[in-house]
Amino acid sequence: MTATPAAPAESSAPAAPTPSASAAPSVPVADPTGDDKWPPISDKTPPVFGGVFQSDPGHDFTRGISPSRDGILRGELRTMQDANVVEYVPVRFVRDVGGQTTGHFEGPPEGDAMAFAAQIDKNVVFLSAVGCDGNDQTINGDYVGTQRCSRNKLILRADKGDLYALITVKGGHIVKVVEIYTP
Repeated sequence: MTATPAAPAESSAPAAPTPSASAAPSVPVADPTGDDKWPPISDKTPPVFGGVFQSDPGHDFTRGISPSRDGILRGELRTMQDANVVEYVPVRFVRDVGGQTTGHFEGPPEGDAMAFAAQIDKNVVFLSAVGCDGNDQTINGDYVGTQRCSRNKLILRADKGDLYALITVKGGHIVKVVEIYTP
């Protein structure tokens, strides 16, 4: 014998109000205006210790994580999303109080959607600031890496996070990573 479920009983309670659009104007997430004063990502190398983030005008952060525009971004490689795709964010240098040469890099505030992800090109150039074994100082006068290391070393370092670098993107691929020395 098969039982047929009964139809729901009619309720005399008033129906819940139907959601409606807010009367307040919405703020677009796709291209926030707060970054309008920031220099855009371009083919020019940004200052290694620049104090402002770089912007990606027109990038739609609501469509999920995707590559930044072509150019050089001062950023942090945060984690590997899979064997070939790395997540990265723009960073700025914040000087310590009273410090002329001391400070730290910081990314966008927690909850900010300004993150990118791109495939690491199979022929990527990775210039390490700490050597390929991670226990040497291989930098120039601008505190950027000079020792060329393998793509696999880059992936291992990127997977650990906290890799600050000048990141060059072309055609949605990361083609060059020049590590910034951060003691």
